[in-house]
Amino acid sequence: MKKKFICMFLMLALTLGMTSVFAFADTGSTYSTGFIGFTTKRVSDTKATGGAVVSFSATPSSYTVTITLQKKSGSSWVTATDVTGNTIKYTGSNKSTVITTDEWTVKKGVVYRLKCVSVDKYNGIQYSNTDYSDPF
Repeated sequence: MKKKFICMFLMLALTLGMTSVFAFADTGSTYSTGFIGFTTKRVSDTKATGGAVVSFSATPSSYTVTITLQKKSGSSWVTATDVTGNTIKYTGSNKSTVITTDEWTVKKGVVYRLKCVSVDKYNGIQYSNTDYSDPF
């Protein structure tokens, strides 16, 4: 009897929990910036390459992908203003995937990462997503 009661309680709890998750959906849209992936490489002490792949769940009417090179400053990250080309924008339209590749002359002994901000428009609604690479 005790096992039956526990099973019924668990089933009820799971059912009610799932109902609240499904009821939380605020729009019927399934569009999203589905994925941002990074490739980074410290080629030498003073040269680094990196890129991002931004994949949309559908083809947006327009997009802007901004890649910013950031450096570690104490316990925070700041834009690497001492590096030429620290912010690069890619704009376009009607592409479901955006691939970027960039190269920088960096400072020896400094830790960097990439920040990717994707702003895209689909069916007249603007979406944005921000992600960061691992440090390199």
